[in-house]
Amino acid sequence: MKVVIVAKTRQGSGSCVGGITFDGRSLRLIASDKNTNDQFNNEYSIGDVWDVDYRPDPDLVPPHVENIIVHNKRRLPSIDNVTRFIEQHMPPRDGGLDVLYEGLLQATKAGVQYVAERTGIPPYSTMFWRPDKPLVRDDDAKRIRYRYPNPKGGRTLTFVGYQEPLEQIPAGTLLRVSLAHWWRPREMPEGERRCYVQLSGWYTTNDERSWNPFENWDQPLDTGPDVVQLNQPQITSKLELSEALGILKRVFGYDHFRPLQAEIIDHILLKKDSLAIMPTGSGKSICFQIPALMFPGLTVVVSPLISLMQDQVEQLHELGVPAVFLNSTLSYNEYLQTTWRIKAGQVKLLYAAPESLLRPETLLMLEQCQVDCLTIDEAHCISQWGHDFRPEYRQLLDLRRRLPAAVCLAVTATATERVRQDIKSTLGVPDANEFVASFDRENLYLAAEPRTNGLAQTIAFLEAHRDQSGIIYCSTRQAVDRLAEKLSSRGWPVLPYHAGLETEVRQHNQRRFALEENIIVVATIAFGMGINKSNVRFVIHFNLPQDIESYYQQIGRAGRDGLQADCLFLFTAKDVQTINFFIRQQDPSQQPGATQRLQAILGYCETNLCRRRPLLNYFGEAYTAASCDMCDNCLTSIDEERLADITIPAQKFLSCVKRTGEIFGVNYIIDVLRGSRSQRILARRHDRLSTYNIGREFSKKGWQYLARQFIQQDLLFQDMNHGSLKLTPQSYAVFRGERVLGMLPEQRQAIISPSSKVSFDRALFDILREKRTQLAKKSNVPPYIIFSDRSLAEMAAYFPQSRSAFASIYGVGENKLAKYADEFLLIIQEYCREHNLQGKRRTLFAQPQPIADAGSRTEELAKAYNDGHSVAELAQDLGIKQRTVIDHLWKYHQSGEKLRSDGILELSKLASAEQARALKTFDTVGSEFLRPAFDALKGTISYDELHILRLYYVSHKPQELFSEDHK
Repeated sequence: MKVVIVAKTRQGSGSCVGGITFDGRSLRLIASDKNTNDQFNNEYSIGDVWDVDYRPDPDLVPPHVENIIVHNKRRLPSIDNVTRFIEQHMPPRDGGLDVLYEGLLQATKAGVQYVAERTGIPPYSTMFWRPDKPLVRDDDAKRIRYRYPNPKGGRTLTFVGYQEPLEQIPAGTLLRVSLAHWWRPREMPEGERRCYVQLSGWYTTNDERSWNPFENWDQPLDTGPDVVQLNQPQITSKLELSEALGILKRVFGYDHFRPLQAEIIDHILLKKDSLAIMPTGSGKSICFQIPALMFPGLTVVVSPLISLMQDQVEQLHELGVPAVFLNSTLSYNEYLQTTWRIKAGQVKLLYAAPESLLRPETLLMLEQCQVDCLTIDEAHCISQWGHDFRPEYRQLLDLRRRLPAAVCLAVTATATERVRQDIKSTLGVPDANEFVASFDRENLYLAAEPRTNGLAQTIAFLEAHRDQSGIIYCSTRQAVDRLAEKLSSRGWPVLPYHAGLETEVRQHNQRRFALEENIIVVATIAFGMGINKSNVRFVIHFNLPQDIESYYQQIGRAGRDGLQADCLFLFTAKDVQTINFFIRQQDPSQQPGATQRLQAILGYCETNLCRRRPLLNYFGEAYTAASCDMCDNCLTSIDEERLADITIPAQKFLSCVKRTGEIFGVNYIIDVLRGSRSQRILARRHDRLSTYNIGREFSKKGWQYLARQFIQQDLLFQDMNHGSLKLTPQSYAVFRGERVLGMLPEQRQAIISPSSKVSFDRALFDILREKRTQLAKKSNVPPYIIFSDRSLAEMAAYFPQSRSAFASIYGVGENKLAKYADEFLLIIQEYCREHNLQGKRRTLFAQPQPIADAGSRTEELAKAYNDGHSVAELAQDLGIKQRTVIDHLWKYHQSGEKLRSDGILELSKLASAEQARALKTFDTVGSEFLRPAFDALKGTISYDELHILRLYYVSHKPQELFSEDHK
C-alpha cells in the first residue's frame, strides 16, 4: 500500500507519523519496533511516499482508528505538492472551531479544547482545517499553545509539531489537527476521560517540507572566520582563575584542581569552544560547574538520562548551587515553576535531555535567557563512529546555532582518535582546544582470570567485599536472572537489571542501588549510564565484553570517589564464540573492525604484562611505568623473572608475516605455520613457503596468545580496519637475534584480588557511614550525596577535632560545613576520647591518595624525593610498596630528569661487595632491562635488589660508582 507522509510530530525521541493513502484514507503509522527503538519513525519526512506492508492495530480505541503497524516498507519517489494532494484526497474544513470533530469540542476553564467520552466520540482522530481567524501563540503554559479568538478570551490547541513556532498563524492557513490519547488526571481516577486537541503543524506555499527536523541535522558547523567570531565573542573583563580556585574550595570542598581542570576552566571563561576527554571520576563536571557559578547567565547541560541528571542536581542542591532539570518526572506545576525560575534568572545550571531541549517551547525559553555556556555531556554520542551514537545528539547542532553567544564545552569519558575528530569537526572545535586527560584510573585494581566455576569465583570475590556496593555485568538477560537468583538464594543482597524487566521494577532496583549502602546489581550493559554513585567499590564482568571501549566505560562506574575499587574480569572460550556469532550477523564491511576490537579485548585479558599497557594503548596513551602496583599481573610479580625466551616463536611468526606479503591477519598466519590445507592457502601457493608447517609445537589458541604479545610489544602493527599484520622496525631487530621475552601459553595463571591499601580507622568509618545513612534517609537522597566514602575515610584517618580541621577534609565546602560539621565532629570527638586518639595533620600525600594521572603522580612523588623525603616516607604516606616508589623514580629518570643521589643504596640489604658486583654488571650489560643483569649474575641477586641498585646506578655519575667503598 502506498502512503504519502503528511504529518510528523514529536513523541519522546521518536516521532508520530501521519499519512494519507491514494484512495483517501487517513493513517497513523506505528513502528513495529517502537518499544525497542527510541528513534522510531524518524526516517520519515513530509512529502515522502512509502510502500508499506502492515497489519491492523489489534488495540484500536475510537476515535484513534487510523493506526496501522508497519512491519516492512520501502521509500518511493516523493510527491511535488503535498498541499494539493491533501486538498484532493482529504479536503480540509473551513471556518471556526465548530467545524472540527463534528461539533463535539468542549473547553476547560483555561480554554483548552477537548472531546469527552460521555458527550460524544468523533469517528476519526485526524483532520485538516483552514481557520477563519488568525491563531496567536501562547507561551505561558508547559507546552506552546495557539489561541483561536472568541468573546470569552479564546480557545487553545496544544502545538506538538517540529516546525519553528510562528507568533501568529494567518487565517486560511492549511493546518493539521489531531486528538491526543485518552487521558484523565491522576488526582481524579474516577473523572471523565478526555482527548485534547493538538495542532500538528501547518502548510504554507514556501515551507511544505519544513516539518522535517532532520533536514540538516548532520551538517557540521562552519569553522570559518565569521562563525568563529560569532561563537567566541570578546569579553570586557578577564575572570581570574584564582576566583575559580576559591569556588573549588568554598563550594565543593576541594583543595586543588585535578589534571587539566584548571586549563579547561580557563578556556571556558575566555569563551573558547573546547572538547574535554576525561575518564570517569576525573572531575569533568567541575569543568563546567565552576564557570557556571562565575558567568552571569545560564549554563545548559545536555545529559542523556533522567536518573543521571536528577542525581547531579541533587548533589548540587546539597552544595547550595541553584540547579534544575527539565524532564518527564516533573508534574505540570513543577514544570511551570522550574521554567519561571529559569526565565527569572534564578538558576545557574539547567540539565535536560536532547529531546527536551529541542522542543519548541524550550528553544523559545532559552532564546529569552542569557545562556553563557552549552555543555554537551557524553559527547561521544554525537559521533557516528562512537560505540553509543545517538541521532538526537546530532540535532543539537540546531541548538548550538541558536545560542551563538554561548561557549560550547563537549565532555566525554571515552573517545578514540576517530571519534574525537568527528566531535570537533561537527561542533567546530579547533584542535588547539582539545584536552585529553590520562585514561589511567590509578585507583582501579584490574584483574582477569579464566572463568572455570563462575558462581564460586564470584562468591569468593564478594566475600572480600561484604557490605559494599558493586555491579556484576552479564552478557544476556537470562544470565542476569540465573546469577541473581543463585546469589540471592545464598543470602547476597542482589537485584537484577535488564531491559526485559518491567519499567517500574528497573526504576525501583536502580533507586535502591543509589539509596542503600550494600546493594549489588547483576545487570546487562544497559545498567550504569544513569548512575553517579561515587562509592561503587567493585565491578565484575561475568562475561567477556565486546570491546575495550565498553569495558573501560563499565569499570569507570567504580571508585568515582578516588578510593580503591576492584575490577574482576572472567572469561571463557564460549564467550568468544558468542561474540564471533554476533559479529558474523553484522554487515560484512563492519566485521573486520569488530573482529579487531574483539582481539584487542582478548589481548587485554590474556596479557602477562601490566594490564594498564594494553588498556591505555587502545586509547592512544603509552604506559611506561615498570609496575602499576594495581593489577593482578604487577602484584603477583609477573615480571622479567617469570618471562620465558620466546625469540624462536617470534622469528617464526614474523618471518611468516613477511613471506606472505604483510597483508593477512593473525589466523591466516597461524594456519600457514600449522600447515593448514585450506583452499585459500593452497590457491596462493603458500604451502610452498619455508615457514609453512613449522609451527606445530603450539595449538591455534597458543599461537593466538603469542601473537597478541607480539603486537603488544610493537613487533607487529595490526591494521584496525582490516586486521592485516605488518612488520615494524623492532621486527627486523628480532631477525638479527634480539631476544624476545614473554609468557608461554601454559604459563597463564589465575589471580586473586588484593585487599584495599587505604589506611583509616575502619570502626570509626562504619560509625560515620551509619550517620550518613540516617541523614540521607531523612532527606531522601543517596548517602554519597551527603559525603563520599573518601570524605568519610579522611575523617577516619585524621580525626578532625575542630570546625577548621573538619573544613580541610576532602569534599567539605561551606554549605556542608554549616549543615553537618557539628553532628560529625561530635561523633569523631567522642570516638577519639573512648580510644585515646588525637587529631592528625595531613601528611605530604593526603590519605587516601587523590586520583592523578600517571605522569602527575610520578612527577609529584619524584619532586618530593628530591626535596628530601625518603623512599620509606613516601611509601608510607601513599600507602604503597617501596618497590612502587622505586618504579616511579625510575620512570622519572627515564623521562630525562635528575634524581638526588643519596637515600637509595640504604634500601639494599646486600653486603657492599655484592652491591659493587651488581653495579659493575650494569656497566657491562646496561641498565635498560634487568633480565640481562639477572642472567649475568646467575640469579644470585633478586630482582627486588636489582631494581634498587639500578636506580642507584643511574642516579650517580659513573666515576662515583666505583669508589673505595665499592671496590
